[in-house]
Amino acid sequence: MSTKRIRQWTAFTGIVVVLGLLAGCSRGSFDLPTTLTAMSIPQGRSGTQKITLTRTGDFKGEIEFSITGVPTGMTAKFDPVKTTTTGTETTLALTVGEAVAVQKYTLKVVATSGKTKKEATLEVNVQVKPDFSLATTPSALTVKQGASGTVTVNITRNATFTGAVALTLEGAPAGVTGAFSPASATGATSTLTLNVAPTAAAGTSTLTIRGKGDGLDKTAQVRLTVEASPGFSLNATPTAVEVKRGESATVTIALNRLGGFADPVQLEVEGAPTGVTATFDPNPAPADTATLRIASGTGAAAGTYPLRVRGTAGPISQVVNVNLTIAP
Repeated sequence: MSTKRIRQWTAFTGIVVVLGLLAGCSRGSFDLPTTLTAMSIPQGRSGTQKITLTRTGDFKGEIEFSITGVPTGMTAKFDPVKTTTTGTETTLALTVGEAVAVQKYTLKVVATSGKTKKEATLEVNVQVKPDFSLATTPSALTVKQGASGTVTVNITRNATFTGAVALTLEGAPAGVTGAFSPASATGATSTLTLNVAPTAAAGTSTLTIRGKGDGLDKTAQVRLTVEASPGFSLNATPTAVEVKRGESATVTIALNRLGGFADPVQLEVEGAPTGVTATFDPNPAPADTATLRIASGTGAAAGTYPLRVRGTAGPISQVVNVNLTIAP
């Protein structure tokens, strides 16, 4: 071989080697973890995971993501679906429908750039949908007017419900108020205190306890009976009488006994004018009625007088009005 041809061959070989070296320097790839962090997602909920790639060499190329093995009722979304030529991250969002069976699923996350494909295993544990229920202990209670009572609200949680339950009271009658402790329950119970005003009407009503948390809305009921406090009220029949001088009239006083009240009631008249006497039979009144006799003396002044019939038993005192007219 001539010297000239040898030189040409040597130069060509050198060019090839240099090009080969340059090509080798420009090559690169990317890596994807073979196993991603396992995810636990309840039915009807979503979960996300950030996936990070590693580029090697001076690899510059878009990388596209896809996923396989997703069961019916579960959806997957990458953001972004395709990286830029230098990007290294995407976020995978998985949404689990309420009908997806509770079990473990093995998914494959695939990253592709040109002919290069990398796969990563992702284990997804589908858990039961978060839920809770409410119950009351007792389910019915009786509270006297002017008193209070308590109810324990029991909160039963399943394994995936861990949030707070906000409690409210609905359907309380006039004069009845309720307070929860705590009002936002993170544990298994809350105490409801029912306060009954002295003016609350006696009777039975159904109260609703509502609990809300994590998008759930649950209720429980409790029956409240408001019982009249021991006591009495007075009625007069008639409520107005006319008496001539030297004569008398009678009024029936009815004692309406409440809440099992059985004590005798001492009766008296207030506001009687001079010359007028008032007596009761019997007095004190042990039963439900007494007769008031109003007698006008001959010297009583004519006119109309408001009389107050007062009944007293211990700390309880009640009044009923009777109008007295003395005729000339």
